[in-house]
Amino acid sequence: MAQKHHDLNASPVHLLRRCSQYSADVFDAETAGSDLTARQLTVLIAVEAHDGASQTQLVTETGIDRSTLADIVARMIQRELLVRKRTETDARANAVRLAPKGARALRTALAALRKTEQALLKPIPAAKRAEFLKHLAAIAALADAGET
Repeated sequence: MAQKHHDLNASPVHLLRRCSQYSADVFDAETAGSDLTARQLTVLIAVEAHDGASQTQLVTETGIDRSTLADIVARMIQRELLVRKRTETDARANAVRLAPKGARALRTALAALRKTEQALLKPIPAAKRAEFLKHLAAIAALADAGET
C-alpha cells in the first residue's frame, strides 16, 4: 500500500515558515537602505515602551533569547541606537534606553513596519484580521510558556 504524501499546503509548519520568509522579504524591501533588522526594530519598540527596562525584561517583552538579545543590544549600543547603564537598585542589572539616533531610526522604521503589516494582512478579509492576530498571538504564547 502506497503511503500518502504530506500536503505542504496543509502543513502549519511549512506555511508559517513561508509566511515568515515573506514577512522578512517585505520588511527588507521596505527598509532598503537601512541597516536596521526586524529584530532590532523589535528591540527599539520594546525599549521605547519600557524605558529603562533591564535586558531581562526585554527578553520577556520580545521573546528573543537572552544571549541573542545581549548581542543585539551590544551592537545597537555600539551603533549609538541605545544607551545602557547600571540600575541604581541592582548593580548587576542594566537599564536600556533609546539614544537620540535610536529614536530617529525607530520613527523611520515604524513606517516600513506599517507597510509590511499591511502587505501581510492584505489577503485576509478585514473582518477576520483581529481573529487571525488573536490566533497568531495564541501560538506565540506557547513559546512564551515554554511549551513544545
